[in-house]
Order: sequence, then C-alpha cells, then structure tokens
Amino acid sequence: MNGAVISYDARRGVGVIAPDKGAQISVHANELERAGFARLADGERLSFDVKTDRALGRSFAVNLLRL
Repeated sequence: MNGAVISYDARRGVGVIAPDKGAQISVHANELERAGFARLADGERLSFDVKTDRALGRSFAVNLLRL
C-alpha cells in the first residue's frame, strides 16, 4: 500500500499516514527504527503494509519503505 505522511510527532513517537485509498493509518516510532528512518516529514511518500492489533482494535503501518 502507498500513502503520504500527514503528520509525525517525534516527541510522542507517533504519526498518521493517509493511504492513497482507505482510512488513515497510525505509524509508531518502533516501525521507523525497524526501517532505519530517523524521522518522517509531512508529505513524504511511503510504501507500507497494514497490521491490525486486535486487542487495541487499531491498524498500524509496518514494513515502511520510502518512495
């Protein structure tokens, strides 16, 4: 899936991605670290997979790649 970063709060370690299709997805600092990213910029284009945490009932972006 592809999308663009809407916002990323480095202090809180969370952000939001707007996929090209579908609802907004959260992204966590742990996923940035796994991908080797130091930060995300607003408007930056990414490729990612979506993982749903059933306990939280929320979806998160994983396997991030810069486009």
